[in-house]
Amino acid sequence: MKQIYHLVTIQLKEFYREPGILFWAFVFPIAIAGVLGLAFTSKGVLQTRVAIISSSHDASGLSAKIEKAFLNSSGGNSNGLGVIIPQVLAEEDAIKALKRGEINLLVKEDEKGNLEFSFDPNNANAQRDYLLLSNALLTMEGKQQGSSSIRKLDSKGTRYIDYLVPGMLAMGVMNSCLWGVGWNLIEMRMKKLLRRMSATPMNKLAFVMSFFFTRIFVTTVESIIFLTFTFTVFENAFFGSILAALLIFLTGNFVFACIGIFVGSRAQSAQVGNGLVNAFTFPMMVLSGIFFSYKNFPDIVLPFIKHLPLTLIADSLRAVFIEGAGLAEIVYPCVFMVGIGFFFLGVGLRIFRWS
Repeated sequence: MKQIYHLVTIQLKEFYREPGILFWAFVFPIAIAGVLGLAFTSKGVLQTRVAIISSSHDASGLSAKIEKAFLNSSGGNSNGLGVIIPQVLAEEDAIKALKRGEINLLVKEDEKGNLEFSFDPNNANAQRDYLLLSNALLTMEGKQQGSSSIRKLDSKGTRYIDYLVPGMLAMGVMNSCLWGVGWNLIEMRMKKLLRRMSATPMNKLAFVMSFFFTRIFVTTVESIIFLTFTFTVFENAFFGSILAALLIFLTGNFVFACIGIFVGSRAQSAQVGNGLVNAFTFPMMVLSGIFFSYKNFPDIVLPFIKHLPLTLIADSLRAVFIEGAGLAEIVYPCVFMVGIGFFFLGVGLRIFRWS
């Protein structure tokens, strides 16, 4: 027992004498829980938005009827399911909002009171919104309901897979660059390779930028394989400019490679390096709307979320893939990403440690 006591004591001392490990073991989980808790825990009522097609018979009346029906339904806000906020939109604007993930469901009514619900049946959130709304309308007391029908939105650009593929492409670029650059630098430092390189007349900027060009090659091959698979199997949409997509791809690689250089600039242990990479990748994967729209987060955090690097590249790729955007529409996010990249590159070079 005495031997075990001394061995445990030694290991605990090694643990608490490393400030970085202490931070990632105790402080980081609390910090990430706080951030995600604030993002997911809305103090107000959960709001689900649906589009009322403006060409419907009495669109404003239908909007008022939906609000009233849902508020009076037994499965509404009283059970924590929130409320449905109808928006009267032209069909073209409603389709655009659906492509951006801002809404999941379109509703149209003819002069006989028959309803038509339009959504992608493969989208789980759209199914939920449809069931909530149809249940509320069917259970209206004292109202004579007309028939209802479902129109499947399964054309290119309106399906959930078309929303998902650009986000997955952006996430692949982020993971490849942050793990490929940041983690490689940390691993080379742990193996004492950086110390040996510091003895050569090598330029520091040239050294770290070599990781960027390496990542460009790797992520290009990864993305070609990924897109070949999705285009072949899912026939996902691509309506925009190829040149614009390439520019977003390059600036995305640049900004994430620079963040990777910053992440790998000083860390000396696997625990700290792993925590640092996860500190950048995990929040962005949750917040940046890769799998669902970030418009569901509270309005107060939306300006911050919209300017995260992963959000910028995912939104820009979606605009090109689904909405047919060209170079003019992606200038601002590309310039902003380059600015973020230069900031992290400058700080990373400033604090970079060879040993």
